[in-house]
Amino acid sequence: MPGRRTLTEAERQASDWIVRMNGEPSAAERAEFEAWRSADPANAAAFEALQRTWSKIAGNPALKGQAGANDIAPRHNSWARPVIAIAASALMAIGGLYWFTRSPTPVPGQHYVTAPAEIRTITLNDGSTITLSGAGEASVAIEENERRVHLTAGSALFDVVHDERRPFIVETPQGDIRVLGTEFVVRIAGDTVRTTVLRGSVSGAADRGGLLGGQSATVTAQVNEEIVLSQGNAELVEINAEAIPRRLAWRDNMLAFDGETLNQAIAEVSQQTGWQFELSDPSLGAERVGGYVHADPEAFIELMSTSLNLQAEREGERRVILSRRTAP
Repeated sequence: MPGRRTLTEAERQASDWIVRMNGEPSAAERAEFEAWRSADPANAAAFEALQRTWSKIAGNPALKGQAGANDIAPRHNSWARPVIAIAASALMAIGGLYWFTRSPTPVPGQHYVTAPAEIRTITLNDGSTITLSGAGEASVAIEENERRVHLTAGSALFDVVHDERRPFIVETPQGDIRVLGTEFVVRIAGDTVRTTVLRGSVSGAADRGGLLGGQSATVTAQVNEEIVLSQGNAELVEINAEAIPRRLAWRDNMLAFDGETLNQAIAEVSQQTGWQFELSDPSLGAERVGGYVHADPEAFIELMSTSLNLQAEREGERRVILSRRTAP
């Protein structure tokens, strides 16, 4: 049985914001929330994951009854509505059940973490290999009836030895990928997990919230197809053969963007360089990015200047603020 893990800082903060934003937040609180969510892709991913689970809990008749019994509780905050009376039990369920059902560390197994810009190849005892990108994190367990990897962050290239007796399962924050033997790339970017098939076939299903939510219908991808898991959905997408090298660009210390949001691009460049990029205006995070450059902070800054007309202000050795260039 999988074990419980300690919540990350983003998840702990998201639990607090779930309560506040499902009440009656003030304008100042809404602005503070948007700034927090835009500051780090991990914040947005944690909030959206917990929001899906909260929705299921809030719709539970038993908990609604408990809320009604408790709505005479004192209101010390402007956002404390009767529904928030279930917050303690609901968030306990989120922390104790949601993250329990999506345990990131198979037991027994090995845990691997890479530094920014580090690329590491892991050879498993069945002969399969995992090439993990910079700022990646994965846990691996090889057992008699299955082979299981929990990929928490980064990108990974899998070359899986065929074994009909032991399926190979990759758990991600958005759902599971299952194969018998094949080669494929999995990339975690914000609240989206993209799996690109290089050889054979791959099946995937999205997680629909973790708390009695189950998974979406399974989709299967072949070569030149991808599975995109996001927000409880699993989508099959066709791609051109020319896109394959771009999906593997990180192995060659390159950055390849093909319509990702600026928030996703920032997460990618941070993984590969260790630099921190921030936006002066959080709305810039939704801008789409295209380009292919070396995984170098200066090259990324130049790309942002030419493609999105952004300017960079350096603060310290590895921190950059990006903002819209003003007219002279």
